[in-house]
Amino acid sequence: MADIIPRGTPAWRATRNARVAFCVTAAFSAVATHWPRLALAAGDSPVDKLAHASNFAFLSVLLWRTRWVRRIPVLMALMAAWATLDEVTQAIPVLHRHADLDDWLADLAGIAVACAFVAAFRPMGHGLGALFARRRACALDGLLANGIAWFHLATAAALGAAAGAPLGVLADSWFQRKAPQPWQYGFIGAVLGAGVAAHALLESGIRWRMRRNFAVRPCLACGTPHAGTAQCAACGRVHGEIDWCDAVGLDGREEGRLCVKPVALGVAAVIVLNFAAIALLTSLRLHVDAVMRFDRWFAGLPTDARILADATGVALVGAWALAQCRRRIAGALDQGGARCLRCGFDLQATAPGEGGGRCPECGTGFVRVGDGARH
Repeated sequence: MADIIPRGTPAWRATRNARVAFCVTAAFSAVATHWPRLALAAGDSPVDKLAHASNFAFLSVLLWRTRWVRRIPVLMALMAAWATLDEVTQAIPVLHRHADLDDWLADLAGIAVACAFVAAFRPMGHGLGALFARRRACALDGLLANGIAWFHLATAAALGAAAGAPLGVLADSWFQRKAPQPWQYGFIGAVLGAGVAAHALLESGIRWRMRRNFAVRPCLACGTPHAGTAQCAACGRVHGEIDWCDAVGLDGREEGRLCVKPVALGVAAVIVLNFAAIALLTSLRLHVDAVMRFDRWFAGLPTDARILADATGVALVGAWALAQCRRRIAGALDQGGARCLRCGFDLQATAPGEGGGRCPECGTGFVRVGDGARH
């Protein structure tokens, strides 16, 4: 690990639990991908490519949480190497399976999507935005340090998958008129349902933990409760005056306003790129042999592979939009040194120096982070 976390602290326990979850999932994945003659709904409605992408996306996120890897390019390289080794070893004769380029590409698609969202969720900002990010990371570690929280997340994901699968089948019956593919759209619905349910539970748990942390005021580095000393008793970090001050951030409406532009651009990008790709292929495939061969290859892929290609593009654009939303929100928080985050009053001449005060206009409290006033 890049950072040494003292043994027994909440951050250490959260990391340990993530490593256990990763090792268990990795072992299950290795067995499943090398089980002799295993096929997932082969025939008219395969879900093999979707399963490959989901598997490696989940493994990528878990590997990042283990803190064994702290750089996203390294994460991508390691997971790509793993996917390559996993696919090559399936060609061992005794397994009665074979290495498949399409499966490998599906693995890489899942890894790319996972890494894009890992990057989108990384801490942003340098003032109040960075402080809020550290508080959130501390709350997440405190939550995942408890093993029962992992059980609750798994339960929520299972319930979400159970609810999402029939919705996916219904969507298939409504929008797919050529040939029903219940396995494929049911699988997509299950994955989306599991993700939404687990994320909703995780978000509510983080918010609950942050409220609790205001009472115990833990160390932002390792999560150890404040013992009243200047330094953390576990990791030695010096407690900052503003670590757990009563800082007020942006309200929901302001955050929503900041997200309108990135979301609109993301939706427009999906539409424009889709029509541009169709127009480009249509105009070039009759004149360029390489484009014609690519079009034939893509048309010959299994239906779930083509669905995965479309979903990957949409997911990557979604990750970009999410990153832009979080960057704009962090930037707005960091502007607290120049204006009140509630009423917009100019605070540059108010309560200079380290510490805090209240906005003369609306009375909202603020604190000072670095060189500027922050709410």
